[in-house]
Amino acid sequence: MKLCAVVPTHNHSTMLESVVKRIRAYDIPVFIIDDGSNAQTQTIANNLHAPSDGVFCQRLDENAGKGIAVMTGMACAARHGFTHAFQIDADGQHDLDRIDEMIKTAQKSPAALITGLPVYDDSIPTGRKIGRWVTHVWVWIETLSFQIRDSMCGFRVYPIVPSLEVWRNQGIGHRMDFDTEIMVRLFWQGIPVIHVPTKVIYPAGNTSNFRMWRDNVLISWMHTRLVFGMLARLPRYIAQRGRFGPPKEQIPNRHWAEIDERGIYWGMRFLGQVYRIGGRKLCLAAMSPIIAYFFLTGRTARTASRDFLERVAKHNGKPKPTWRDSFAHFMRFGESALDKIAAWCGEMKLDDLDLPDDADSLFSYIPRDQAVILFVSHFGNIELVRAIASRDRDFRVNVLLHQKNAARFGRVLQQLAPESQVDLIEVNDIGPDTAILLREKAERGEWIVIAADRVAIGARDKSVHVPFLGQNASFPQGPYILAHLLQCPVYMVAAWREGWRFNISWEKLSERIDLPRNDRTAKIKEHAGTYAVWLEKLVVQHPLQWFNFYDFWADKKDNNE
Repeated sequence: MKLCAVVPTHNHSTMLESVVKRIRAYDIPVFIIDDGSNAQTQTIANNLHAPSDGVFCQRLDENAGKGIAVMTGMACAARHGFTHAFQIDADGQHDLDRIDEMIKTAQKSPAALITGLPVYDDSIPTGRKIGRWVTHVWVWIETLSFQIRDSMCGFRVYPIVPSLEVWRNQGIGHRMDFDTEIMVRLFWQGIPVIHVPTKVIYPAGNTSNFRMWRDNVLISWMHTRLVFGMLARLPRYIAQRGRFGPPKEQIPNRHWAEIDERGIYWGMRFLGQVYRIGGRKLCLAAMSPIIAYFFLTGRTARTASRDFLERVAKHNGKPKPTWRDSFAHFMRFGESALDKIAAWCGEMKLDDLDLPDDADSLFSYIPRDQAVILFVSHFGNIELVRAIASRDRDFRVNVLLHQKNAARFGRVLQQLAPESQVDLIEVNDIGPDTAILLREKAERGEWIVIAADRVAIGARDKSVHVPFLGQNASFPQGPYILAHLLQCPVYMVAAWREGWRFNISWEKLSERIDLPRNDRTAKIKEHAGTYAVWLEKLVVQHPLQWFNFYDFWADKKDNNE
């Protein structure tokens, strides 16, 4: 991957120089495309032109529009041998501190379009906010999915070759219709879209190139083209069982973190409002057609569900499952979302839980002031334990999450339970900074919760293979390394619904995990094998409570045994 930045500008004399300097601080070459700017901006751009210092400036004599400027920059970048272009608008609206996170995400998923997911402050004009939502709705219609959550952010990393191919072969809007149209058309080509939350402001004195009548007409015409483009692609979409892009056999296996859990924030927020108004029954009724839609259009998740259920049926000596079983699997996942809402809204109490060994408290298993590490999984609904525990005593629960999920779930949690004592910690790897932070929390007697069933996207070489449902599967090393560093008791915990009640399984894995330097991987594999055996017993008894809707047994070539 060879990355550069493309900065289109039209009369952004105030912010252009500072934006370019911030980009160069990351040692990224910059292509400035002066889109027919006024004399002041032209002078600044010309003064920044310094090829020996990695800054190139090209001027378009007449204002041709943002789309022309960006694609001109991409073409220049391609001629210089770059594979990816980081589009950064010159208006200073985007949080440039997120450049590093965008680059890391692009390096992990070089085939994807990486885009900022705007997090606005109060400076956004109301008209802009409404206009963006109208575009969001149209994009969901045009893509027949919720995977594109914002199509208008000018803070993106493009793979250059497919972007230029779409530009040359399909034609794209030249002005304010550019950002949305190229994203939709790339999505139709099967290019994954990954969002990185990014703060966006509208600074005082900001130069806006949006022209109310001209650009609204262009955007309306763009959506008309895209809707008809979607209709033209609809037969193939149906033939491919709810998927755009190339045939399935041409698509490599994707990591679980690259598979968007569609519409999670707004879906959870919507369900939360319905739950508060009408309770569980009304929420189930509102949710059923949504689940049916995801079942029909979610080919990856549907295939993973069928594969998993077939494995369980074979293990249990039961008949091969049908599509009805897979749909029931999806419905249980939807119900688990309602249980999350109920838990964080305070609707579920300790009395709703059936604790093992006739215990009368979540804290019957541990001293009240002792820190523990809880290994959890995407089985059942561990949110019950997190939510109830955070209300049961004055202490904090620390949950380690992948960056993408931390941002999503954090917004959901803020809406549903602003008083919650759960700290969400973004982590892609267990580095020194994370270890120090968690050690301080452990010394205060806090809980630390980490999923032990998914390998993070940046740690495929930090996994072990252990038997699970008849075949080796990848389990992460990170949880065991963390336990070794913190020297806390480790428990394996799961909670799941049975009828109107919830069961909890709570078993100590080890009083302390020690990993000898000369035999670390083998020792991790031993502990992971114990965890997999414990988890498998639960999964085969309650298969519809398993919510890893991706190829859990995919043979990743970069995993180590």
